[in-house]
Amino acid sequence: MKRICRITIALCLPLLLCGPAMAQHSGPYVGAYIGGNMLMTAEGKDDQGSFSLEFNPALQGSAVLGWDLEPGNPMGEGRIELEYTRRSNQVDQMKFAQGYFQGSGNLVVDSLLLNGFGVFRDNRPWSPYAGVGIGVARIEASDLKVSGNPMGSGSAIVFAYQLGAGVDLSLTDSISLDLGYRFFSSTNPSFTEADGRKFDIDYMNHSAMLGLRVGF
Repeated sequence: MKRICRITIALCLPLLLCGPAMAQHSGPYVGAYIGGNMLMTAEGKDDQGSFSLEFNPALQGSAVLGWDLEPGNPMGEGRIELEYTRRSNQVDQMKFAQGYFQGSGNLVVDSLLLNGFGVFRDNRPWSPYAGVGIGVARIEASDLKVSGNPMGSGSAIVFAYQLGAGVDLSLTDSISLDLGYRFFSSTNPSFTEADGRKFDIDYMNHSAMLGLRVGF
């Protein structure tokens, strides 16, 4: 496996550094992404006080439908896209005033965002980019438990946004690899505890993604 990685890097490095630039695609494209995400510790609060939930890292997947802007477009160099992403993180442990307790259950997020990315093009096959996205997310607390005892559940639809940056690598004039980072967050969703009380938590997520986009 290490040998394959070394060979791949050796073959790709000259292309990244000094390979000829591909013709820039303009028009519609579709894409698919896979990556890993790390959900930050969620701070929660109900009428009894504050607590926190810690989560395990997990995989995530995205699908995009977008448009590469033509060179010289008054909006600038870049692309606009509609992105659907699913994230699901398992609870690791929970912290209350009494201390840490073993947790279980999942926090599942389905988001739909409109993204705008500015792409900084040069006479190379790779181009850095940065941008923002806004939209909505459905966040579901699925079977949350504390030391095996039911804690809460429910779902909420909230405003969501993300910040993104990365590098595009042109493989052909219509196919690109995308290595990117995303910071995703939302307004606080509200769920229902086992005894009927409401509680809110915050949501902030870091992710690294690898994607393939195909223009047509």
